[in-house]
Amino acid sequence: MKREILITSLFLTSLAFSQEIEKVIIQGNKYINDEVIKGLINIKEGSTYSTERVREAIRRLFRTGLFKKVEVYQEDEDKDGKYELIFKVEDLPVIYKIEFEGNDEIEDDELKEFLGIETELGEVEVEESIQTYTSSPAIEERLAILKKLKLGRILTFKEIEEFRKRIEDFYHRRGFPEAQVSYKLIPKKGASKLVFIIREGAKSYVEDIEIKGNKAFSDRKIKKHMELKEKNILLLRWDAPFSEELLKEDIERIKEFYKSEGFLEVQVDYKIVKKGAANKIIIQIKEGPRYKLGKVKLKGNKLYAYSELVGKILEKNKRKGGYYRREVIEKLKQNIKDRYAEIGYLNVQTEEKENIDTEKKLVNIILNIHEGKPVYVDKIEIRGNYETRDYVIRREMRAQEHELAIKKDIERSRTRIMNLGYYEDVLIQPIPKSYAKWDLLVKIRERFTGQFSVGLSYNEITGLAGFIELRKGNFRGTGDIAGISLSYGSQYRNNSLSYTKKWFLKKPMDLDTSIFDRRIEYDTYTVTRTGISLALSKEFWEYWRFSVGTSLQKVKYSDISDQAVTYIKEQAGTRDLRKFFVSVRRDTRDWYLLPSKGSLFRATASTGLGILGGTEEFYKLELEGAKYFSDTYFDTGFILSLKGEVGFVESFGNKRVPLDERFFVGGDFSIRGYQYGYAGPLDPNTKDPIGAKKKLVMSVEALYPLYKKMFYFATFFDYGLGADNWSDFKLKNFRGGYGIGLRVITPFAPIRIDWAFKTKKVPGDTNRSRVHFVLGTFF
Repeated sequence: MKREILITSLFLTSLAFSQEIEKVIIQGNKYINDEVIKGLINIKEGSTYSTERVREAIRRLFRTGLFKKVEVYQEDEDKDGKYELIFKVEDLPVIYKIEFEGNDEIEDDELKEFLGIETELGEVEVEESIQTYTSSPAIEERLAILKKLKLGRILTFKEIEEFRKRIEDFYHRRGFPEAQVSYKLIPKKGASKLVFIIREGAKSYVEDIEIKGNKAFSDRKIKKHMELKEKNILLLRWDAPFSEELLKEDIERIKEFYKSEGFLEVQVDYKIVKKGAANKIIIQIKEGPRYKLGKVKLKGNKLYAYSELVGKILEKNKRKGGYYRREVIEKLKQNIKDRYAEIGYLNVQTEEKENIDTEKKLVNIILNIHEGKPVYVDKIEIRGNYETRDYVIRREMRAQEHELAIKKDIERSRTRIMNLGYYEDVLIQPIPKSYAKWDLLVKIRERFTGQFSVGLSYNEITGLAGFIELRKGNFRGTGDIAGISLSYGSQYRNNSLSYTKKWFLKKPMDLDTSIFDRRIEYDTYTVTRTGISLALSKEFWEYWRFSVGTSLQKVKYSDISDQAVTYIKEQAGTRDLRKFFVSVRRDTRDWYLLPSKGSLFRATASTGLGILGGTEEFYKLELEGAKYFSDTYFDTGFILSLKGEVGFVESFGNKRVPLDERFFVGGDFSIRGYQYGYAGPLDPNTKDPIGAKKKLVMSVEALYPLYKKMFYFATFFDYGLGADNWSDFKLKNFRGGYGIGLRVITPFAPIRIDWAFKTKKVPGDTNRSRVHFVLGTFF
């Protein structure tokens, strides 16, 4: 913006000898009233003239950003030696409202979102409009004037013109090539309304996109790199706007895609065949020869050998034909950066040099590595924690101040913070401070942790159940969790009140307390449990956690049908359970919902004792393990999991093992293909499951991604048995289930659908196959 200041030498000279300024006059202002401008000038009528005060007044006006031009004159109309000080200004429009006219095809809200501005006064507070700027006297003055005027936004004519062009360009890209946009200002003293006048014109459509000359890649793969799309009823794409500007950009994207795949001499051109408003696009590709990746040399690497920095990246590329691919080079550079970051060399730099051999059709790469020096963490700064207290985040950090900045510690810190469950995203960004000292900036985006949830869950044990849950994670910013849950279904009830104290006694320990009331209706009986539980868990190594706890319960077996087995009938009545348990857990999974690597191990020992009024006496041991593998050979996204469970339970003396403590093998969470409990002991008369004292279950499952990390095709094989004696665990007695399925990972709850076949039919469960449907957590 060109600023004009006019203070004539005659004016300054004549005024230098005057004693008094009789009057201050404001001229030329269209949008800002006189009183506001006089307040900014801060030269009072009757005051003594000062050249410096006039210059400071001009500087003050410009600093507000409200004026494009300022001129200062003097007059003495009365010829009495007293002068009038005239400020002639050209002020900028202060916009209180933005409107659109003539936009029939595109809504106001869509234009508003595209422009990224508010259109009504008060949609954004004054402080928000300048919050990204560093505080300064000029910003403070601007804030003060905005508050005084009580307006929303100040726009220069240049900014208004930019908005006009952006709207016009937006229309062109949305298929309106003849669209024209103008604007008008409706001024008022103190504020103005800005109106954009839109002449949309006729709309232009894409009828068809035809690609010719492509041999290496399919039409579908090439079209993925285009922003222009065809109409597609199956994809519910009813509108396919045409823009030649977008088409030109798409042509460049196609070229870049081909070059990134080794076609360095590719040529791409296009032709448009118009039929009224419809446009047929013909894209002609001359692929040319495909270059291969030649020699890859590393220079400057002293701390790592060539094989350590290259890894298996080049081997994988050779299996895919050995062609030059931009993706391979970027992976090499990233691998170099990651390996050096493992030992604290965060400032490593890699310079790339390409040598293209057009005769041999080879691309030779030289990567010059500047290793730098080890980097130490100076300070850790946390931003975005408006509710969470700093110590809640800092205690999860594995990278600490004044220690070596190691990549593994930084990544683990992020994982631990994310696993708290209070944040939408966590970014730990190393910020260079000096060559050997960097700060760590921890940016978190908190999510609303006070949750009121309503939903459904389903499995074959509980049936369909609805739940209402009020849960406050990060309670009062301390990281604690408080919750109340109500779940009801046709066969199920689960109500609880719970509180988890994180870092109990300021140690890496969690104290969990809960009061519960649970009820499950099985085919031939109903079990109700009410009580209180208390558990203390402590992290003793990075991935290891030890837990100890107790549960005091009143257990009631009721509604026992006449068809129930004798063992169940003998459980009728109310019993008191005093249960104590200890467990050890090691969890290195990368994601609890759908792990692709890592492992899980858990050992739990529990016992029911006849103390404090307890009537149930038993001891129980369970071991569970799982290992997850992802395809790093072809990078297909394929996931393989191996799981195993073994357990036994026995009673003290001649007492019976409580029914709910026995193992019911078979069903949704065990050996699929069988009904719940039918891969274990059955009552000889009714053929109903009665549960086992011992179990052994193994499972292998393979997942293949169908769409991103949302839909997976599954195939599986489960194998195992439930029995009362170890001598029964013979191969001829084992049960197996195999089949295919679908996994759907949604923001609300995971869904598992399996079609499973059993290897052996059993009495009471004679169907050859069975469909298992689980809504809720299943991994």
